[in-house]
Amino acid sequence: MTTTGERGGARTSRSTGDAVIDRLAAAGWDELVAGGRTADPLRRTTWLRAWAREAGAAVEHRCVIVDRDRAVAAAAPLESLSRGGLRLVRHLGQGDAWFDIAPPAVDDAARADLLAAIAAEPGDILLLDGMGADEVTAEALRSAIPRVRLSPAETWRLELADPPRSMRKRRKEAGRARRRAAERGVVLAVDYTDDWPLIERRLATLLDFHAAHFPGDGPNLLAGAGVRRRFAEEGIRALGAEGRARLVQVTIEGGPMVAWDLALVGDGASAIAYAGAFDRSRDDLMTLGWISMLALVEGLGAEGVAVLDFGPGPAPYKDLIARAVPLVRATAPLSARGRAALAAHRAAAGARARLRARRGAGEDA
Repeated sequence: MTTTGERGGARTSRSTGDAVIDRLAAAGWDELVAGGRTADPLRRTTWLRAWAREAGAAVEHRCVIVDRDRAVAAAAPLESLSRGGLRLVRHLGQGDAWFDIAPPAVDDAARADLLAAIAAEPGDILLLDGMGADEVTAEALRSAIPRVRLSPAETWRLELADPPRSMRKRRKEAGRARRRAAERGVVLAVDYTDDWPLIERRLATLLDFHAAHFPGDGPNLLAGAGVRRRFAEEGIRALGAEGRARLVQVTIEGGPMVAWDLALVGDGASAIAYAGAFDRSRDDLMTLGWISMLALVEGLGAEGVAVLDFGPGPAPYKDLIARAVPLVRATAPLSARGRAALAAHRAAAGARARLRARRGAGEDA
């Protein structure tokens, strides 16, 4: 279903249902994404389709598009889902480990129109992750969305021409590790490739390797069994077929693979470091993860990539190779039920904070 409206000379249209991504594609969504600073390939319609077929099949798909002079000026793919009896509205795929998820716009006025249209979506609570923390975006959120609250978040990004000082140390460590391995007769081969047929043939093996060496106690959302694994394979294949996949493999000459990293390249000079793994049982081989990651950075740099995005979510290696970029999460009620739920949540959070403070004061005493 599609509806339209006019606001300040801009035409806003809304769509829901299975045809949402087709509607975005027809409006020029991919071109709008490509015009952004990071041109995140995980926002392209090829990736959105893969997510909608697999991981996003249980949510209602929506989109809001702002046209100006018959050209798309801003757009946002959204999803609506039920949580605890409330209807949440958020970015399409927000719950997954995606990267530059903030909706693109050609200018500040188009972004303001888009945010106002998103705030008019039916639901109980609006929850937008990954919005810029700059004052222009923050003011646009406050102006367009009634009763919005902004809480801090962050993502990690590497500017290849201006890396953190710690990058030099990581390179030295990786070089020493390769030399020490060679002294013991273990020669590591490091291969960077954009050969998609080769990467595609290796894809299942790479994900199996990831599953075997996954360090966390929780579920593996990339290479675990079921819908997430199917989505990862389908999404990587979709972008790989467009020539966007880059793979580094670290192998022992004449032996097994011991590490890999995969990047997906956007339009222009940007890429994302999407996934990787290394053999954690090899106590005899040090810094395998750094050897692989630094080879990926070097290969992307040789191609002219200037920005490598590592995405949200804290991880020790991100602090050592990239810089934190501040973001905000925007939360706002869309209905009376949403206002009551958020008020109850904030009251409970405040009570917990006061209890912790009293306990801390008692311990200090």
